[in-house]
Amino acid sequence: MTLLFWGSFGFLFYTYVGYPLLMMLWARLRPERPCPAPGGLPTVTVVIAAHNEERHITARLEDLFAQRYPQRLLDVVVVSDGSTDGTVAALRELNHPRVEVVVLERNRGKAAALNQGVASARGEIVVFTDVRQRFAPDAIERLVAAFADPGVGGVTGELVLCESEEGGEPKGVGLYWRYEKAIRAAESRVDSTVGATGAIYAIRRRLYRELPAGLILDDVLTPLNVTAQGYRVKMVREALAYDRISGSMAEEFHRKVRTLAGNVQLIQLAPWVMNPLRNRLFFQWFSHKVCRLAAPYALLGLLFPPWFLGGAGYLAFGTLQLSGYAIALYGLHGMWRGRQVGKASVPASFVMLNAAAAIGLLSVITGRTEKLWKKH
Repeated sequence: MTLLFWGSFGFLFYTYVGYPLLMMLWARLRPERPCPAPGGLPTVTVVIAAHNEERHITARLEDLFAQRYPQRLLDVVVVSDGSTDGTVAALRELNHPRVEVVVLERNRGKAAALNQGVASARGEIVVFTDVRQRFAPDAIERLVAAFADPGVGGVTGELVLCESEEGGEPKGVGLYWRYEKAIRAAESRVDSTVGATGAIYAIRRRLYRELPAGLILDDVLTPLNVTAQGYRVKMVREALAYDRISGSMAEEFHRKVRTLAGNVQLIQLAPWVMNPLRNRLFFQWFSHKVCRLAAPYALLGLLFPPWFLGGAGYLAFGTLQLSGYAIALYGLHGMWRGRQVGKASVPASFVMLNAAAAIGLLSVITGRTEKLWKKH
């Protein structure tokens, strides 16, 4: 029991505190790599996979063509992934000369849609995004500027989560998202980010590798494919995309399950990521992504031993844990009902994240991953 307790404690400390601090300290020791001045602007193709997005697709395209990037160098490929609403009709009615529409008659999943989209892309740089987000006016310009460095093969921007379309950062989830972005920024400075922000990332088109059917996390495997070819994936925090946080706790929980299940699925579909000889970011990948998949079980290993070990210190720590879970349950109950729960949202979000990791693993084991991505 003593070994289980301290092993779990050490593992959780490393996962949530030790590794982030290590990367931030490591990043401080690495001098900032100056980006060369751009020699000329490359052509850019934005690729969007869309499934039943009739209500939002026109506004998304208007947002993209409001970018400061020269319009003559920018085009968009929209792949309708088996849409059964008026998505295709809306695109054809728009009839924009710089928008190509690719129609997949049946829903084949986001990975297949992106493969088709990149196959139709003509730009030297491919930018990936979803329908629901919006870009800052200079987002594409800032992404592309990083490619002036010939060693950069991919660039990820920063997603800003808002409570509503009017803005306002959400609590709890917002705190976690700031924590996550700080880790990615440190990884970028050390070498490369482990994955990208699916709402806004770009790669050199020639470095794209076809994604396996059914893949959930294109924004993790595609950057890893880029680094496997000897290039860096850089984070540019000034390239901003905006998204509204999920309208309900159930929706946010589903999103977390999908993401964490995607990390498990990725190991199945691309087992080379677990090979240190092939994945040069293995240390970051394992520490950042894989350790979090095991964290729910380490939490159990931390919760039960104190009651068997005895001793005032162990019992006090066990009581502290129970108090934390009680506050988290209070926060989850309030968030489920759409109420503001103040600081209780932080432990509530932490518990929700770990519950999603456990359910995500179960989803992969039971073969239910195909149900985890219905909207692009």
